[in-house]
Amino acid sequence: MTGANNKRKVALIALVFVVIYGSGFVGGRYGLPYAEPFYYLAIRFGATAVILLALIMCLRVSWPRSGYVHLILSGILLQGVFSVGVFYALYHGMTPAVSALIIALQPILVWLMVSVVTARKIRPLSVVALIGGLLGVAITVYRGLESSSGLTATNIAFGVLGLVGLSTGQFYYQMKNPGAHLLINGFVQSGSSAVVMLIGGLIFEEGVIRWTPELLLSELWMSVGVSIGALSLLFVLMRSESADRVASYFYGVPIAAGLIAWPVLGQRPTVSEIAGFAVIMLSITVFNRSSTSPHAEPASTVPLDDSVPATERP
Repeated sequence: MTGANNKRKVALIALVFVVIYGSGFVGGRYGLPYAEPFYYLAIRFGATAVILLALIMCLRVSWPRSGYVHLILSGILLQGVFSVGVFYALYHGMTPAVSALIIALQPILVWLMVSVVTARKIRPLSVVALIGGLLGVAITVYRGLESSSGLTATNIAFGVLGLVGLSTGQFYYQMKNPGAHLLINGFVQSGSSAVVMLIGGLIFEEGVIRWTPELLLSELWMSVGVSIGALSLLFVLMRSESADRVASYFYGVPIAAGLIAWPVLGQRPTVSEIAGFAVIMLSITVFNRSSTSPHAEPASTVPLDDSVPATERP
């Protein structure tokens, strides 16, 4: 019963993560008309770091003795590079659903990384599921080429940049196992990303920011809801499940992004997008069942840093 309860708990965490993370694509598009991407992200990550630092001080969370380099590098990839790719694609007109669909290729990329590094035996059912997910993405994106989904060569390049950043960041984090407290994780990664985004803004952008209610609402949600809420849930998942299994949940992000964009941005899902979503959901189910087969390898867990008192560990 304990195992079944744990599976249900993980499934609930994954579902909430997918919904909140998917909303980030919509929240970003909602606020981007009022600020350039680098500066928008600098504000977002800076606000996140300030909030998390305040929580760390109030809760008296102990700082780890080591692991900061791994946190910074994984954060810049997982949050910085990923966000730059996605937000520049959104800034130049790509719809949240299609942008999220490109990111949904992450399970295949992470699965390949894990398979190469660990030289593990490849399960045919996992391959079928990943191909199915790719097919679901293709079904949706194909129709986008004939619509106003913003599928230009430049936007696709930015989307791929975000995909590579997210995939390598997640894989690097789980391989190096920094193991710090969740609040420390978020603060170091958001703070380092904020510095990189500010430097990028100073070099590549003009610094135009219009402080409208829409921008403030967007920044608030992206800082608190996504950067703190969704990413904390992602860290929990990365500590309890294998890298490729965690990555498979990203197949569901386009569904959340598409459904949320409908009422917020008036971007109604097409029939092909709905069909693609259905194929993706089926692929997630098949992949997760294959990864929990009797012969599947147990999920690796991330050890926590010894400097964090047990009462303060998530």
